[in-house]
Amino acid sequence: MTTTVLRFCFLLGLALTTAGSAIAGMYRWMDDEGNVVYSQQPPPDNRDARIIAPPPPPTEHNSNSLEKIRKLNQKLDAMAEERNETKEEKRKAKAEQQKRKERCIAARTNLKTLNEYPPNTRYGMPDGSWKRFTPEQRTEQINRLNKIIKENCK
Repeated sequence: MTTTVLRFCFLLGLALTTAGSAIAGMYRWMDDEGNVVYSQQPPPDNRDARIIAPPPPPTEHNSNSLEKIRKLNQKLDAMAEERNETKEEKRKAKAEQQKRKERCIAARTNLKTLNEYPPNTRYGMPDGSWKRFTPEQRTEQINRLNKIIKENCK
């Protein structure tokens, strides 16, 4: 029992001594070669040394710190989600731009075909069938293709 108490007192004394030196701060001085030295021990030879005070202890209670960390994590999560949404919007915009480009090319190609071939030409339809346009249908088709070009070729 006595040895246990002595061990406890020794450990307690050791902990208090090391904690005190850690809290005591740092010393700053110049050595013989002009270098700045930082140390927890005072300089040798009683040189002039400036004592740098340790940072003040935290003023907030632990639960406040935990709450701050939670709030910061929530902000980080929200920012990550916003970044992901922005990436998704950019991806969608790029895909839409690619579709517009494809529609533009197809409309220009079809318009060129309509303008270069004679009016009684048979044209392949998207469903695989063939069709001849009447003059009214041809004009309507040309107007529709011009509208598509105007909307998609920018």
